[in-house]
Amino acid sequence: TVMFRHGYLSEAAASNVWVVKDGTVFGTPKDNLVLEGIRYGLIEELCKTLGIPYQLKRISREEVLAADELLLSSATKEVLPVTLLDGEPVGQAAHRGQPGPIARQLYAAYQDAKAASTD
Repeated sequence: TVMFRHGYLSEAAASNVWVVKDGTVFGTPKDNLVLEGIRYGLIEELCKTLGIPYQLKRISREEVLAADELLLSSATKEVLPVTLLDGEPVGQAAHRGQPGPIARQLYAAYQDAKAASTD
């Protein structure tokens, strides 16, 4: 469940939500309406490592619905693409309703970071 407060994205059930649009990963700024999950900072680090533009901003419901990709992050979900939202496929063009290229890159980088930390 993706939650909105006052018309803006806040979080999902025990997860942070990330919006990808035009190759940039957008996250919601930390405040009293946003869960600061333990993976919150990791997404920014992975984006920087991979050269993926990253920005924090308030994200409207309309922007979420128009996203190229949606992602969740949490300790238990790790980095997980969202392929359906309210029963509708997420994304545009070839990867509509499927994990997109940035989700796949972040997932792979997360798995690499996790493997490196257990070595």
